[in-house]
Amino acid sequence: MNQKNYSRTVGIFGGSGFVGEAIIERLAKTNLKLKIATRKPYLSQHLKVYGDIGQIELVKIDIASTLSIENFIQDCDICINLIGILFEKRTQKFKALHTDFPKKLATAFSKISKDGMLIHFSALGVKQHSQSQYIVSKYLGEQEVKTNFVNSVIMKPSIIVGPKDNFFNMFAKLINLLPVIPLVGAETKFQPVYVVDVAEAVHYIIQNNIKNETFEIAGDKIFTFKELIELLLKEIRKKRLIIPIPFSVGKIQAFILQLMPKPILTVDQVTILEEGNNIVSGNFKTLKDLNILPQSIESVISSYLKIYRPKGQFSE
Repeated sequence: MNQKNYSRTVGIFGGSGFVGEAIIERLAKTNLKLKIATRKPYLSQHLKVYGDIGQIELVKIDIASTLSIENFIQDCDICINLIGILFEKRTQKFKALHTDFPKKLATAFSKISKDGMLIHFSALGVKQHSQSQYIVSKYLGEQEVKTNFVNSVIMKPSIIVGPKDNFFNMFAKLINLLPVIPLVGAETKFQPVYVVDVAEAVHYIIQNNIKNETFEIAGDKIFTFKELIELLLKEIRKKRLIIPIPFSVGKIQAFILQLMPKPILTVDQVTILEEGNNIVSGNFKTLKDLNILPQSIESVISSYLKIYRPKGQFSE
């Protein structure tokens, strides 16, 4: 059997996550070879089903090692960096993953490919002056990529939702356990975007060879935090009392919750909510500039949230 000749090779860091899987599924439908960098390839074998035989390759690497990164990207025409964490662990720190790694990747890739493309995922609303370590580390990561790789594309998404998201799914599980919902940052605004639209944006950027741009990736509608929880309650047919709580109380609550192995809230996350809205600024290009009309959140969440209804997926 002759091996298929692919037009370009895409190296993906963080491909085993929720967003990465959607991007892999979309790109596998094109004439691209996909290399997925992972610490544990045996845990990501399911990703291969999205492509033809040999199209998707899983490669074990150590992102702390510059040599390991260089070896991985040696034959890559395009690199996509999706690596990110929502809270710190003993072995995973914001600075190391959000700032230091993007710098290593951008520097290494610039030596290998002057004409290549580096798509770096940051976050909506990141800024230099913030009390949040997450926000600052993401901002500095953007700057390192821009400084060290001229053809970079910065993606700044709002909350990304979809079948395996960490937002609606997490709150749906909590709602089943709690009679009331204490909500910090109830009036903070968000502009959630469907993961399929994010994947389509990456596809469009690659196919049209877009470089040296920044995109704010958000949905078509703005919601307050409280409105998103109300939307969730309506979708899963549950009634709960939502109690907005002050940021000062929320930080005390988060201080305790962040001691959990997988915290549902941290002090840093409360700080992010306190510092302002998570919506497009108008200073950068958006999905509209990629000819993508974002799907409404209301139209997509029922497909995966119905399992949380009283009668599960069989509920009307």
